[in-house]
Amino acid sequence: MDWETTREALALGAAAFGVGLSGAMSPGPYLTVTVTRTLQKGRASAFLMLVGHAVLEALLLVGFAFGLQHFLNRPTVATLLALVGGAVLVWMGFGLLKGAVRGTIDPEVDADAEESRFGPVVHGALVSLSNPYWTLWWATIGVKLASDGLAIGPIGVVAFFVGHELADISWYGAVILTVSSGRRLISGHIYRMIIGGLAVFLLVLGASFVWEGIAG
Repeated sequence: MDWETTREALALGAAAFGVGLSGAMSPGPYLTVTVTRTLQKGRASAFLMLVGHAVLEALLLVGFAFGLQHFLNRPTVATLLALVGGAVLVWMGFGLLKGAVRGTIDPEVDADAEESRFGPVVHGALVSLSNPYWTLWWATIGVKLASDGLAIGPIGVVAFFVGHELADISWYGAVILTVSSGRRLISGHIYRMIIGGLAVFLLVLGASFVWEGIAG
């Protein structure tokens, strides 16, 4: 492996970090669910969501090597992802809103509490899949950067993946640590108001996805 290849890989990794950070910092369902899970389950559970997110993206990157991007770009597939993803977000939002209104959730983390239907790793992957904008990002920007990595070789693919995941870890890690550090300052009433607001956001976002799927 020569210096020129290494330089190209490092440049790609830096580009993947910058582009990935801009995407990670954009408001969306993953940010909302990360905040919610941090408040409900603690920061370890929220960090495990990032593992599921990273595993999903690693599998997607492998799929790109076999032409998966052509399948994702089909209008029918995009419409289906919007409908299913929107429905999942509405389901998540309704569950959170119901708990906030009924007062069945509180800011105290019980280490022995039963885990949600999906563990944190699976939850992280599902939230990503539920967002058609995530798919759109990967079917456009992600395809271009992944193709550049494949053109460089194995080190280029690794550089792209590491750079992209470091962007997610940097932003969401800061969010998780900030939210978890302030948990003890949040009363039950304020906590439920926050969860309720996040739930409404998920409901609106999910409904907009479904509408886009129907209109498209």
